[in-house]
Order: sequence, then structure tokens, then C-alpha cells
Amino acid sequence: MMKALYAPKVFQYWKAGLLIISLLFCHGVGLAQNRISGVVLDDAKQPVIGANVLEKGTLNAASTDLEGKFTITVAPGATLTISFIGYLSKEVTVGNQTSFTITLEEDSQSLEEVVVVGYGTQKKVNLTGAVSAIGGEQLERRPIVSTSNALQGVAPGVTVTSQTGAPGADEGQIRIRGINSFGGSDSNPLVLIDGVPGLINQVDINLIESISVLKDAASAAIYGSRAANGVILITTKRANKGKTEMNYRGYTGWQSATNIPKVTDGLTYMRVFNEANMNDNGYVLYDDAAIRDFEQKYKTNPDNFDWQKAILDGSGFTQNHFVSLSANSDKIRVMPSFSYISQDGIIKNTGFERYILRNNMDVQVNRKLSLKLDLSYTKGDRKQIANEGTVWNYLGRMPTNIPIRRNGLWSEGWVNINPVANIEEGGNRKVTNIEFQGNISATYKPVSWLSFTGLVSPRYRTTNSHNFIKSIMTYNDDGSEAGASNTFTELTETAYRYTFGNYQFLTSAYKTYGKHNFNLLLGASRETYDEKYLMGYRRDFTYDTYEVLAAGANNETRDNNGTHAQWLLVSTFGRLNYDFDSKYLFEANLRYDGTSRFIAANRWAAFPSFSAGWRITEEEFMSGLRNSINQLKLRVSWGKLGNQNIGSSYYPFADALAIGSISMAEKIYQLVTQNTMSNPDLKWEETTMKGIGVDATIFNHFNITADYYDKVTDGILLTLYTSQLTGLNAPYQNAAKVSNKGWELGINYDNTFGDFKLGLGFNISDVKNKIIDMKGQTSGTLLRQQEGYPVNSIFGLIADGLYQSQEEINAGPTQFGTLKPGDIRYRDIAGAFDANGNPIPDGKITDDDKVVIGSTLPRYTYGMNLDLGWKGFSANVFFQGVGKADGYLNSHYVIPTVNSSAVKTWQLDYWTPENTDASLPRLSTTSANNTQNSSFWMKDASYLRLKNVQLGYTLPKSWTQKLSLNSAMIYVNGQNVFTKTKFWKGYDPEIAYDAGASDGVSLGGGNYYPQVKVYSVGLDIKF
Repeated sequence: MMKALYAPKVFQYWKAGLLIISLLFCHGVGLAQNRISGVVLDDAKQPVIGANVLEKGTLNAASTDLEGKFTITVAPGATLTISFIGYLSKEVTVGNQTSFTITLEEDSQSLEEVVVVGYGTQKKVNLTGAVSAIGGEQLERRPIVSTSNALQGVAPGVTVTSQTGAPGADEGQIRIRGINSFGGSDSNPLVLIDGVPGLINQVDINLIESISVLKDAASAAIYGSRAANGVILITTKRANKGKTEMNYRGYTGWQSATNIPKVTDGLTYMRVFNEANMNDNGYVLYDDAAIRDFEQKYKTNPDNFDWQKAILDGSGFTQNHFVSLSANSDKIRVMPSFSYISQDGIIKNTGFERYILRNNMDVQVNRKLSLKLDLSYTKGDRKQIANEGTVWNYLGRMPTNIPIRRNGLWSEGWVNINPVANIEEGGNRKVTNIEFQGNISATYKPVSWLSFTGLVSPRYRTTNSHNFIKSIMTYNDDGSEAGASNTFTELTETAYRYTFGNYQFLTSAYKTYGKHNFNLLLGASRETYDEKYLMGYRRDFTYDTYEVLAAGANNETRDNNGTHAQWLLVSTFGRLNYDFDSKYLFEANLRYDGTSRFIAANRWAAFPSFSAGWRITEEEFMSGLRNSINQLKLRVSWGKLGNQNIGSSYYPFADALAIGSISMAEKIYQLVTQNTMSNPDLKWEETTMKGIGVDATIFNHFNITADYYDKVTDGILLTLYTSQLTGLNAPYQNAAKVSNKGWELGINYDNTFGDFKLGLGFNISDVKNKIIDMKGQTSGTLLRQQEGYPVNSIFGLIADGLYQSQEEINAGPTQFGTLKPGDIRYRDIAGAFDANGNPIPDGKITDDDKVVIGSTLPRYTYGMNLDLGWKGFSANVFFQGVGKADGYLNSHYVIPTVNSSAVKTWQLDYWTPENTDASLPRLSTTSANNTQNSSFWMKDASYLRLKNVQLGYTLPKSWTQKLSLNSAMIYVNGQNVFTKTKFWKGYDPEIAYDAGASDGVSLGGGNYYPQVKVYSVGLDIKF
């Protein structure tokens, strides 16, 4: 009865509750039912398409249509925020009004955006050259030591390759719009830091305000004979006007190898080599007793056979700390800063430390005179293992059945080379770089339209190298000496001293006559260079812990050397900019250079360029489209550039005399000889470039830049055949020619949706490189230079699968050594040609069958970035990669059982009668056939890399104000997180790009410090 009475009451209460909730909900809906409509216009009363209309404090938003109209449902009393890129945001209170006409004002600051160009700045909208501008905020907080690496993937047409992640030596090799030259000439771009030539990797990433990359002749010709490979302009940060601010930015993190060649264990090694020796000689290398002995030793101490673990025993810890102060008074602004970076290697006894002290000062002496006084000091210390390349060579090579130690003593390793012993006791190589630089300039403006600037920038740099190699005894199982990896202990000390001088005088005038705007720049510069080199060598040290030259033996093995070199470059230059009504743009540059590096007759040369632009959106017929096509500009350019950095000498027209001695009649006579013919007619390489480009902004959210270019470099150094009757080697001549043709595309999208911010970026570039003239000659056996093919091609035989039977071998051409099933078959293409021009096989494989099989030059390079922000949270993801490139490894790095190398895990897929579709040839330690340079060992080196990912949180203002902070951000970062590639497993696809090689590429080897991934946590605080 009670239940019966109680249930209806509960049901009634439940219904009443539902009714109240429904009424409240309906009331809430009623509150949100105010429908607002309106139109958004610009200053010219044209509709603004795609403007964002947001109910402030909510995520409720709408966008304007093609007529600038919008509708949105909001609560009474709401505030609308209307925003659009290129316009100032505006807030409107709704009240009782339901229809609005809202006018947005143009953001003059965005219209006045300037880009740093040669000897000045220009409005971005008025640029007629191909310039990529990179803001410092794009690079901040990434764990980057070498600034050159920061440019990888961020700008179309700029290719950056990095072979190694070694502490203090992870610099990127930069190529702008292809490769212009070969044969040892410099292909690096000119780098200027605040207008003065310098080293890009000596600038801390935190100090950079902006980077401009001048890619075409129109923008770079102002630098003449040093601009053929492009120009990179770095502008450092200066003190802000009106406020004092202190900034700390730092991170700590850990590094690890992105890729290492994983190896199998000792038992697998012994089994594989038994099989290889049976194939070659008919008997096994390791009998059952040897295998049992190994198993026992391995079971007792497995770590004693893990060479890779013992080698990769460094902490990999890294840290970076940057502190700056921006302060100003009425007349003076200063920005002192200090940067410290430290890296511990992923192997012991390796690392890098760098300190940078810098102060940028601006002084406004009076209304017409201003000064800039910049000083910087940099000190870098890099520590390596002596003969460090040997360690990396054996990382994936050392036989895994050999122990690291025998009875507590160093084992013999391989041929008395024990890489772990080398790390622990084999000596060291220390390199110290110290640089001082001053940059002092004064600008005087007698009238508003005219200015004079003088600049003096001395720079002093020293590089001292200490290379101490210790002899390490290795031992057999019975304790007897097996031999030393280094025959004797030796020390080499080298010292370079560089003194640079840079002097500039500039005059700039700007005048407007009605709709005609003129800007004229005239200038002159003088650059000096002085280099001194000293070297000392001693060996046979009595005390091998006393690392000074005086401790070595004072006998006939001692050595010393020294050189001195200088050059001078004197230039005059000018630039004229003209525009009519900000619609039609024209620019002309001319530089006249004189260098001491050539004889008087070839010393001077002029480098002109011309470019024009048409801002199509400024035309009246485009007025109705300006809200959809906000900016559209067409650019064309032509120009000529030079390269004075040719050959391996500062005086390429003259061959150095060889100084030595000769013994005759029991007497020693001094001897001076000329071995190579000189060529006084040498002059600089010349690059002629033409291009066309388009810049567009669409719907105020999409920014698009597209370019096509065609450039030809002539006068590249080449050794041509000369008569042997001279008795001298042939000299270099300006003989070769290279073409680069390509296109570039960059697209960026930025938008804000309430508190949510979205940024997307994509860039891609393509370059077709070809040597078009070598006077019929070729150079290189594996790395090839040949007419009709790209610079740095790969040359070898064409592999045509594996022989499957003796019958196939008998029916095929003669190859190398004794062939067996499972050996590589090569394509026979040498001999006569048929009526259709196809080669007729001649029945034998020789060097005549070798052809260009690939290209190391990256064809397509690209980068993609995603930026997200919501309230205080931020995320950035950056991918970069290469779409088409070839790489090549050979020898024990990839060929199974060559040089008694450790067996990689993937090398177990070798040919046997039971595994005929294997990826690798049969096992052999003696085959001369399978080790030939061929397409079999070439791999696709294209890749996609997650270069950087960062997650951050900026503390709320309410928190930071209590701590007397302007802002504070904490973030985590990952660098080189993963790489997707088809290249050889265990090796990075960029391994061939050796900045120390004469042409920037070194093929075949894999004995390099690997690329590293870095995970870090950081803090960015502004006081």
C-alpha cells in the first residue's frame, strides 16, 4: 500500500522536474535565438569575403560570403569580434540591433612589411626579385646547434643536406637552385650577418631576427662576383624602442642515433662465414669445438661481445641557455646577450661547447646622425676521438664472435684495431675556434630623402687543432701481445689565423614626383683577407700522457710547415628602384668587382641585373576582386653573377712551385720545381640567370609564391689535355658549362577561429641539373662528371639480377673472376651499334659497359609545417624531405661477408639454391664479381622526415603577473623523430653528402657519426 502511494508521488516529482528542465532549456534556447545579420566592407566600400565573425568569449562563429554578408545567432548583449588578415580587428556590441554594416580598416603595418635585401630593405609588396624571407620565430626553441640546419625544408629552392649529427660538426651543406660548379670550386652561398660576410654556424639561432635568401640574379647581383651560388642575409635582433626587457630561453635534452646498422650475434656470424668459405674453398672456418668455445664465453659475459653497446656508451646529453637584455634610454639602445651550448657525444670522450657574447648597440646622436656599434665574441671547443672515422667504420663491421677484452686486456679486435680501446685510450682530437668581430657604422641624413652610411667591420678568427694519437697494445687469449693498432704515439698541432677586413660606404636617396617613386643606392666596398698557417709534428713520446710537442722525440721524424695567403676584393655598386603608382615596378643593379685572385687583364668584371614587377591587383579592372584576390604580382628578372672562389688556391692562375731537395755526389741540394703548367688566362665563373615569378594573396588567408628559373654557369674549371712535350701537368682552364632549370612553389595558410589559431605551410621545388659542356671529357670513376648528366652522378655497371644456374652463366658474357649461381649478372651494352642506334653486346663485361646509373643531386625537395594554437596551448609539426635522389654504399657496409665484416640482420636474405629470389647475391669472401660498382648497390635515397615536433604551453597572464613576468612558456621538443626511406637499413639517406669532399659528395663509405634524434624540454621566460 505504501509503495503504491509512494510511486505516483515520485513519478509526479520526476515529471515536474522534467517540466522545469524543459522550461529552462527552452528559455536558454530562447535567449540564444537573436538572429543577427550584417555586411562587412573595406575602406573602399567593397565586400570583405571570408571575414571571421565571432561571438566573443565563445566558439560560436560565422564567415562572410561572396557579398561580404553574414548571419549569426547570439545571446542578447553579446559582443561580435570581426577579423580578417590584412585588416585591423573590430568589436561591435549587439544590444537590440539585429542588422549591422561594419567597415574594417586596412592594417598599415602588414602593408608596410619589409624584407631585408642587399644593402637595405624593401617593402615586400614591391619586391621584383626571388627572395625567401624566414622569421626568427620559425626557428626558435628548436634544439639546433648549427644554424645552417635550420634552413632545411623551410624555403623553396634551398636544398640543405646534412651527413652527420656529430657534436659541433652537424652543419648543413646549402645549395640554392641546384649546383653551379664542380671540380673543387666553391658552391656554397655567400652569407652576410648584419651586412658583413661571416659564418652562418657562428650565429646562435636565438639571436636571429630574420633570414633572407636571395635566389635569383635580380636580388643577388648587387654582390657580384661572390653571388653566383646565392646569398643568405642574416639580421640579428636589436633592442626594442620604448621598453626594457630581459629574456631567458633554454632547454636540456638527450641525443641518440637515428640509424645504426644492426648486426647479428656471434653464432650467426660463424655460421654465415662457414657457408661463405664452403662456397669459396670447400671447408668451414669454425669447427664444432670453436663454436662450443664461443658459446661458453658468450654465456659467461654476453656484454663482452656487444661492440655496438660498448661503442655507443656516451650520455648524449645536450643543453642550451640564452640570456638577453633589451634596454634603452632616450638616445641609446643596447642588447647584450650570452649564449651557451653543450653537447655530449653518443660515444665517450666526444663533445662540443660553445660560448657567444654579443652586444648590439644603437645610438641616436642627434636628429640626423645615428650610430651602430656591434661587438661579438665566439669560442667553440670540439672534442673527438683520434681517428674517429675508424670507430664508425667498425660500428657495423667488427666480427661479433671476437670479444672486446681478453682476460681484462684489450683484445686484438680486427687486425689489432679495437674501436672500444680507441675510444677509451686511443688519444683525442681537439679543435678550438675563437672569433672576435666588430661592426661599426654611422648614418648621416642631411635631409629626409638622402642618407650616407659608412661601415668598418674587422674580424679575427683562429682555429687551433690538437691531434694526439696513442699507440694501444692489444692481446691474445694467452696474454701475449697481438700488436698495436697505432704503431707509435704521435702529436700534430696546427694553427690557422684569419684576419678579415670589410669597409663600406653607401649613399641612398629616395624621391617622389607625383606617382613616380625613385630609390637610388650607390656604394663602394673593400674586403681584405689574410691567412697564416703553422704546423708542428712529433712522435715517439716517452710519456704518452704529456700531450705537448716538446715531449716527442727530437729526431728525423719531426716535421713542421707554414703558409701565408692573402686576397683583396674592391667593388663599386649601385641599384635603382622605380615604381609608378605602386603598380609598375622596375629594378636595375650593377656591380663592378676587381679581385687580386686573377692577373690584371682579367681582374675586373661587371655584373648587371634587371627585374620588373606588375602589381595586377592595383589595376582598376581588379577592384571588384580585391577581397578574393587581395594581392597578385607578376615578376620577371635577368642577371649575371660571378664566382671568384674557384679551384683549391687563392691564386688559381699561378701554380705553386714545389720545394724539396735532391741528393747528388753525397751532397744534399735544395730543389725548386714547377710540376704543373700555369694558366694566366683564368678568370671567374659566370652565371647567367633568368626567371619569372608570381606572388599572390587569396582570401587574405592564402599566400602563394611560384617561380620558374633558367640559369647557366660558364667557365667552370677543367683540366684539358695538353701536349706531353712540355713535361708538365695540364693546367686548369675555364672550359665546362652547367645548366640548372627548375620551379618552386610555396603555399601558406593562416587563420584564426576564436581562440583557435591554424597555420599550414607547404613548399616544394624541382631542379633539373645537367652538364652541357666538358669539351668531350669526363672525370670520376664512381662519382662521375659527364656531359649530358647531372653534376655528381653515379657511374657503374647495370645489374641485371642474379644468375640462377650454370647454364645461364655459360650463355652470358664473360664477367669478373669465377662465376657461380647466385652471382650478380651485368648488362652487356658495349660494342657496335645497330641501325637503330641500339648497342650490340660484345660478349664481355668491362669498364666500357659502365654508364651513368643515378644522380646524387636531390631533384625534388619539400617541407610541410602545421601550427596550432588554442588559448595558451601550441603545437608545431614540421616535415621535410627529398622526392628523388640516389645513394650508394659498397664494400662491407652492404655486401655480405666482405672484409670479414659483421653480418647485418637484413644480410641474411642471401642467395642459396633454396632461396633463389633473395635480395642479395651468394655468400663469398673472395668474389671479384659481386663487389663491382653497379646499380645493384645503389638505392633510392629519397625520404620523408619528421624533422621537428613541439608542444608548448604559455602560462596565463594572471599567473605570470604575480611572478613579475611578462610571459612564460614551457615546451617539449623532438628533432629528427622518424625517417621513412627505402635506403639501406641502418644508414641515413643523407650519408653521401660530405661537406669536406671536393664536390660535396663522397660515395661508398658509411664510416660517419650518425644523424641524431634529440628529445628536449625547454623554458622561455620574458621579464
